Amino acid sequence: MTATSARRRPFRVAAAVTGLLTVPLLATACADQGGDDGSSASSADSSGAESGGEGRPMIDPACPDGLTADDLTEGVDYPAADVDGDGEPDSISLGMVTAGGAECPAALVVTTATGTAAAAVTGLQAVPPKAFIPGGAAQVGDDQVIAAPVSWSLRGGGEVGLFTLVDGVLTPVEDGSGQPWTVVATVDDAGGMPQSIDCSDGGLTHVEMSSDGLGGPVHERVVHYTLDGAQLTKEGAASSTSDEAELARGLHIFPSC
Repeated sequence: MTATSARRRPFRVAAAVTGLLTVPLLATACADQGGDDGSSASSADSSGAESGGEGRPMIDPACPDGLTADDLTEGVDYPAADVDGDGEPDSISLGMVTAGGAECPAALVVTTATGTAAAAVTGLQAVPPKAFIPGGAAQVGDDQVIAAPVSWSLRGGGEVGLFTLVDGVLTPVEDGSGQPWTVVATVDDAGGMPQSIDCSDGGLTHVEMSSDGLGGPVHERVVHYTLDGAQLTKEGAASSTSDEAELARGLHIFPSC
């Protein structure tokens, strides 16, 4: 994953909340002298944890400090996956943030062995039913990718986006235009026409199926992408027509990963 990929572009609101930590001069002087009680090393460890350090999980500055999965309301837990690449499964949760305000009304939270990474989801005002948008994670090439709702309305549906951990920052996956890559899922017609986000040949595919609704042929469009860090690159697309859809209605996330 590239360091340049870690520059985040929020989905809806570009905002950050920062704070200043004032340290008394006397305490600083003692730390510089390297006291025997190990306070200098302890201070360094604390600073690294807050800033993310070298690849440590970080909390989106738009969200409350110290946010964890336990702070989420209306939360859903997705299947655990090795998001940080240490070989151990990490917990993945999505939910509303009561104290998040407009900058962090909801968050995607990944809990790893070394800390918590969280990304604000500014377009989400309610968490959709897990049965409708299951969410989940999969290995795409060299990167672990999380699929989660980024917007939702009971009157029409919402968008699903992708996230990946880049140098400790839970980062939205972007398309070639520099905007977050999303797909639209609808609530009408039993979940809408079939579509899927899936793995294929070390990359990612998005399949959409459509018809005229009168029993006519089904049109399928498949777009292939490669992923480098948090950047998706379109590699090609193909269209075909068949008598019936190969997928059930609704959105399918990583069915063959």
